[in-house]
Amino acid sequence: MLSKIRTGVLLAAAALPWAGGCLKPVYFPVEPARTIEQPVPTSVYDPLGDGKLTYRTLRNDEGRVDRIAYGPTAEGTSPAVVNLDAIGFAQCRHVVLILDGVGYDLVKKYREEGHLRLFHPPSRVIAPYPTLTDLCFEDFFGYLPVRGFESRYYDHKAGRVMGGSGAYLRGDNTPYNRLLHYRANMIFDAIGYVLPWQVFGKEINDAKRLIDRRQTQEVRCYFVSSAGVGTKMGAKGHRRCLEKVDQLVQQLVWETRGLVKVTLLSDHGHSYTPAEPVGLAEHLEAKGWRLTDRLRGPRDVAYIRFGLETYAALSTHSPQPLAADAVECEGVDLASCAVKGGVLVRAPGGGRATVRHKAGRFGYAPQEGDPLKLKGILATLTADADGLYGADDLLAATATHEYPAPLQRLWRAHFALVESPADVIVSLKDAYFSGSGGFSRFAQVASTHGSLNYNNSAAFILSTAGRLPPVMRSRDIPRHMKALTGRDWPAGR
Repeated sequence: MLSKIRTGVLLAAAALPWAGGCLKPVYFPVEPARTIEQPVPTSVYDPLGDGKLTYRTLRNDEGRVDRIAYGPTAEGTSPAVVNLDAIGFAQCRHVVLILDGVGYDLVKKYREEGHLRLFHPPSRVIAPYPTLTDLCFEDFFGYLPVRGFESRYYDHKAGRVMGGSGAYLRGDNTPYNRLLHYRANMIFDAIGYVLPWQVFGKEINDAKRLIDRRQTQEVRCYFVSSAGVGTKMGAKGHRRCLEKVDQLVQQLVWETRGLVKVTLLSDHGHSYTPAEPVGLAEHLEAKGWRLTDRLRGPRDVAYIRFGLETYAALSTHSPQPLAADAVECEGVDLASCAVKGGVLVRAPGGGRATVRHKAGRFGYAPQEGDPLKLKGILATLTADADGLYGADDLLAATATHEYPAPLQRLWRAHFALVESPADVIVSLKDAYFSGSGGFSRFAQVASTHGSLNYNNSAAFILSTAGRLPPVMRSRDIPRHMKALTGRDWPAGR
């Protein structure tokens, strides 16, 4: 199967320069032709490249573009001004753009530098753990649970490893795909790690063509290749993606005279740290574990290596001893497994704590050390009689912590996120990744994702329709978008 995928990648890559034809639908100028600061901060554009300055964007006191203007600009004439905020959501099309793996802090800084100014400020979104695309999509669409963390996973009922590259290409673990209006053919997911910028250009232009067909009131577009751009080029690559998205959004607003609202979001964050393969397989074998696709004995372990990520999924009949051994591997930050009463979390050097859960509330009981570094934070909160804390209070207190909202996310990872969770989940340090050896030979890893830490966990959402709450979980997005727009999210689910 891998050889077939490689062949498909090569064939599709060869055709990539001609994909979608020669005309590039997204052509709006990256920079204005002129900037005016008084009396109103204004950017003046030549949108058609014909030397005529026929379009202006005007910024309010907060620096957000809230008005646009068309028409003559000669002395003695006034351009026709459109107040974007005066146009109700019901009067507009809603375009939803989803980037794979762009972190909140990067977007916040990019906007503070003067970009993405048609949008209200971004909100910080804490992704589920592991911080993987399929899990995040199911959360922020409020849709069907997936089978495994990835398209390859261990199924205890079947007694073997399930899925793989064929399952990925069929979309077996991606029921949310049916909610997307634009998603490139999944063969481009692999090409996007070899020729990421070329694939991203194809995606954004193909999405614009689809939007122009005007077939639905809401159109949802997912750009998977931003993950490849980030993996190969790091934060610099993601800034290039945001620049292209900004072009697209400005062009949509200009072409429609403001009769469009745009929501932009990502599924999870990114490490923005160059990484090398973790030696977890060799470490476990040296500890006496037998790597296999079928678990029979107590020292058997199914180690899932599929994408290139800062986490690892291990299945076994002996989770506690496996977690204890795995966490001592160089590059491992944390390891967790389900135990009676909750989730056991281990840190290198013997750190150990238990995450407890009862009726939507969570507790933290360190037995040795402070693996999740929560003692100081929890000392500022008030626990109930059972020593438990509310999920919302924990989110607010830990949104910028090294491990955001870790108690709820760890509990869900082991008990309430997928049909076949791993028995041991390993969170890696940012400088290490786990994954397919064959795939890693094709891809340069300047950044990736998957772990419990902040860089991997902090995604974003922002909209031209209005301001969203500053902090939320991925699974909170449906209700916050409904409150903002007055419509179910996503529309027509």
